Amino acid sequence: MILNFITCSGTNEFTDIRELVALMQEYPLGEIGVQVSEKQSPKGGARIEWIRELNAYLAEHNIAINAALHINRSWVESLCRGIVVPDLHELLELRDIYGLPMFKRLQLNFKLGRDDVREDCDDTLVELQHNIKRRFILSCNKSNERIVRSLYLKGLRFDCLYDSSFGAGIAPDSRQAPMFSDILQGYAGGISPQSVCSELGKISRATDNSATLGNIYIDAQKGLEDEQTHLSLEKCRTYLAYATRWYRNYRWGVDL
Repeated sequence: MILNFITCSGTNEFTDIRELVALMQEYPLGEIGVQVSEKQSPKGGARIEWIRELNAYLAEHNIAINAALHINRSWVESLCRGIVVPDLHELLELRDIYGLPMFKRLQLNFKLGRDDVREDCDDTLVELQHNIKRRFILSCNKSNERIVRSLYLKGLRFDCLYDSSFGAGIAPDSRQAPMFSDILQGYAGGISPQSVCSELGKISRATDNSATLGNIYIDAQKGLEDEQTHLSLEKCRTYLAYATRWYRNYRWGVDL
C-alpha cells in the first residue's frame, strides 16, 4: 500500500492561512480540501476571497501545497451538463508557483437521486475533462457505483473515494477492497485523529491482498472539526502526525 495524500477537508475562510500553509509544509503528504458551491461560495463571498488570499500568500512566499476543490450542489450539476459556472471557472484558473493549477484535483460530489444529475452524463464528463484538463475525484458507494464504473470504462481519469456513509462521517466495520486496479483510490468516513491508525489498518488489510497497485489516500473532515464545526488545525496536526507515523512504521515493516 502506498499512501499518496492525507487529506484535511473543510479548510475555509475560518482557517488561518499562515498556520495552514506551515502545517502543509511540515507534512508533505498533507492535502487541503476546500468545499465550494453556489451556497458556500457566492460571488464576492468570504470563501472565494479566502481562496484568493491563500493563492496570493503561496505566491508571495514561493510555496506550493497539495490542494483539491470539492464541488457541490448546482455547481456539480452544471459540470455534469458540461457547464463550468463563472465563479468556478475563476477558481480553476488560479495557478501555483510552477504555473500549474492550484487545485489539481476536483471532487465531484454528486449522488444520483439527490442531485439533478442525468444517469447518461458519461460522455459529457469525459468531454469536459478533455477541455479543462483536470483530475477528478468521484465519491463512490452503492448509490452511484454503476455510473462510476461506466465512467471508468469510458476513459475518464479520476480518483475513486469510498465512503459508505456518503459524507455522514461514519466508519464501516471493514474497508472496501478497491474496485479498480490502476487508479488512485481513497477512503473516507469516520476518520479522525483518534481513529486514523486503526482505519489505516483496515485499509491496508483491504488493499494489500487485492489486485491493485495499492495507491491510496485518506480523507477526513467531520473528525477534524471543532465545537463550531470549523476545521481545527490542532486536530489536523494530530491526524497528520499519527497517519504519517503509522505509514512510516508500515513501510519499515514494524508490527502494527
